[in-house]
Amino acid sequence: MGVRNATEFDTLGPTLTVTTEPAEPAGGDTVTATAVLTNDCPFPLRNAVLHLIGPGAVTAAKTVPLGDLRRGTRTTRRWDTTMPADVAGDVAFTAHLVFDIDGRSTDSVRSAKTFTLPYVPNEVRDPFRTFTTAEGAEFAQYSSQLVIWAGGRDLSGGTDEKGVIHLPGSVTESSVVQVEAVGLTGTDNPTAKYGIAVANDLTAPEKGGYAVLTMSLRYGLEFMTDSDGDGRLDTWAGGGGSAHPSWLRLVRSGTTYTVYSTTNLLSWTEVASVTVPSASGAMDAGVVASAVNTNYPGTTVRAVFDRFTVSVEEA
Repeated sequence: MGVRNATEFDTLGPTLTVTTEPAEPAGGDTVTATAVLTNDCPFPLRNAVLHLIGPGAVTAAKTVPLGDLRRGTRTTRRWDTTMPADVAGDVAFTAHLVFDIDGRSTDSVRSAKTFTLPYVPNEVRDPFRTFTTAEGAEFAQYSSQLVIWAGGRDLSGGTDEKGVIHLPGSVTESSVVQVEAVGLTGTDNPTAKYGIAVANDLTAPEKGGYAVLTMSLRYGLEFMTDSDGDGRLDTWAGGGGSAHPSWLRLVRSGTTYTVYSTTNLLSWTEVASVTVPSASGAMDAGVVASAVNTNYPGTTVRAVFDRFTVSVEEA
């Protein structure tokens, strides 16, 4: 028996569904998830193993060996998970079935119950700090995610209006600043932007070393630096298409900043490498967002970041 193609599996099975009780859980709830598997294939599934995965988990909450499943076999498995109290955004309870077909091929099927928990402003935790030069700025921290709500007329040239969550003094002479820019919502303005910022002092960019690497809503990457230490972003590189989510990375080596981006963490594309002569000593690093709303009055964007890190550059 040969390997079935995706269309055959879609029409013939196996069928896997996931439900939860309560149906719309909140942070802190104890949830019972139920996976129902039916082998609607016209052949048995050999050595079937069901992996049951809770929100945010990287390993299965429960792994269930099912053995061989004849045609028409129906099985139900349940697992209990306590929702993380500190969770927001899109979360899922997932069932993942792996099986063999006549011992000659392996396939799998996955199903998930997904739902969205709202982001609301809260207090960011130590060692993070917040700062804003934009109207309507608010902040939140959910597990590994950082969230900024911000207005702001612009973030370039002579206008520097943004919301910032930062780690003071975290960047050494040789450091890597990295974050996943998850999503930017709240406006149709294609130039709204969010990303990484570094400076000798992010609360006072005129003290030197200032640079930002951002992803705009629809106009791609922007890497802007302050070439003369006056706090104004006056150099630019970037362009291309926008991707949400995407990963942004800034590598500092003394007064040289080299920036990269990727959508898959498998290969990084260099955007530009620039010398910023005013960079000195231990610097601040953080995430920033601006609505760039000069032509979109009153607009506030919501920027979501994940896994922001500052680390020592590897030799």
